[in-house]
Amino acid sequence: MKRRDVVVTGIGCIGPWGIGMQELAKAMQRAEPITAPVDRRSEYHRKGAATLVAACGPLDLSPWLDPQQARRMSPLSQFAVATARMALQDAGLREVRSDRTAIALATAFGPGTFTEQLARQVLEKGGKAASPFLFTDCVANAPAGQVAIDLGARGANVTICQREAGPLLALAHGANEVAAGRADVCLAGAVDEMSELSHAILDRFRALARPGGSGEVPRPFDRRRRGYLAGEGATILVLEAEAAARARGVRMLCRVGPTVRAFDPSAGRASFGTGHEALARALGRLAGTLCEVDTVVSSASGAIRGDALEAAVLRAACAQSTNVLVPKAVHGEYGGGTLASALLALRGAEFGYPSACREPDRALGIAPTSGFVHARRVLCSALAAGGAAAWSILEAP
Repeated sequence: MKRRDVVVTGIGCIGPWGIGMQELAKAMQRAEPITAPVDRRSEYHRKGAATLVAACGPLDLSPWLDPQQARRMSPLSQFAVATARMALQDAGLREVRSDRTAIALATAFGPGTFTEQLARQVLEKGGKAASPFLFTDCVANAPAGQVAIDLGARGANVTICQREAGPLLALAHGANEVAAGRADVCLAGAVDEMSELSHAILDRFRALARPGGSGEVPRPFDRRRRGYLAGEGATILVLEAEAAARARGVRMLCRVGPTVRAFDPSAGRASFGTGHEALARALGRLAGTLCEVDTVVSSASGAIRGDALEAAVLRAACAQSTNVLVPKAVHGEYGGGTLASALLALRGAEFGYPSACREPDRALGIAPTSGFVHARRVLCSALAAGGAAAWSILEAP
């Protein structure tokens, strides 16, 4: 069977910026980190730990999620279901109850809030006190399952846990389902929540920017970078075959190009490696399209080793004149916001220069760009702590 061209026809997104692409565009134009004090009441954090988080805060999801229905879900599943419905609405799809509708979601840490509550019950009161209600929504694939139940989607249902590389891997998996003819529609993207416990654990691994010195704001590609800002949110895309989208007469947001995957064996279990040469060779498999890339949506987040690895790979594979956007300087790490930023760049948007990135690290040879960007071909880059890596091409339709 001939593989079909795949396009994005809808997007739903929530994050520290609020709800939807318009709010994200405003945040990218301001280019200031969106931060709030992290909840520290459980005293998981050590002295001197990071104090800020890029949290979603109170969001009114009632247009997409009934409050009574939300009571039966973890915060992570609420994010996923509401964003999936938002994406379908944007795509002009009212009904997807079919075994031809697939779901591919990435999550870095799963439903942390419900998992912690369940663990506390078991540890403090014994296994017999464990709540079945919490158990059904504490595993990593629960949000994807809840989306399927809510929408009646009976096709392939996949959850990917590959940290920072997860959103692009989920996009690639979903696009492959549609391209191969196994699905007519696929909802693909990422969903993450940042609980107090997850934040404290990341801090203990020294992944997060901490107070003191140049401050704990994220500074991608900057000489003073000290770690990233942990965030949360969800971005879900509706994928369809291009021919089907044209037959529906629906607006196409972008065409999904090829994805390349790689692994850096020099990486530790929870750290970035130094294998930029091997990663650059893997990215080089896109050589036929890289020469036409005009914008890179980078995975740089302010991580000391992660940004150095990202810069080395991009220097080896991409033209120096390419725009390099660093959306994680605004919304932090996790939640799939880079996917939404890539679509912003393709439709035309103004990206301010990240306010915290005033001293580019000359040793890296890469610096963020700013101004009005109307991309024709975007390279989305994602290098993950632990070694996973992925790059995807998104093109203007």
